[in-house]
Amino acid sequence: MTEGARPRGRLRPALLSGLVFPGLGQAVTGHPWRAIFFSASSLALVVAVVGRVMRETQRLMPVDPEALLDPTLPFTLAVEIHRANASFFLWATLGIVALWVGAMVDCLVRDLVSPVPNESDQNRHPSEPPEGMLSGGSAKERPPSSGRRS
Repeated sequence: MTEGARPRGRLRPALLSGLVFPGLGQAVTGHPWRAIFFSASSLALVVAVVGRVMRETQRLMPVDPEALLDPTLPFTLAVEIHRANASFFLWATLGIVALWVGAMVDCLVRDLVSPVPNESDQNRHPSEPPEGMLSGGSAKERPPSSGRRS
């Protein structure tokens, strides 16, 4: 790494997945399938919760126009919807939190397991093994060949 270059932030993908949206850290680090999994799963749970709230609100909405003027109606509806669907909301919330934490842990663990490539690895051909990984030791350790076979 050159002297003036900043080290790449290892926490940045995890923070993007944890504070902005699940899957965003995976997208930034170049793992599109993982990003799609985390973001689509989170969106599906949020859509399920919003859909349930909308159906329950329509079901519990009063028919009488005078009742719609009651200032406590939104709070009454919220309490009734929560009481009727408490277990659904619990599991949906746990699922969303698990996906959020899972996306963060995936970014952190993957970053710890897969090392950051150094400059010499970037300049080599993909079919060449990294330095120090040659089979039978490195070229410096091998005795020079005389060109003749015995």
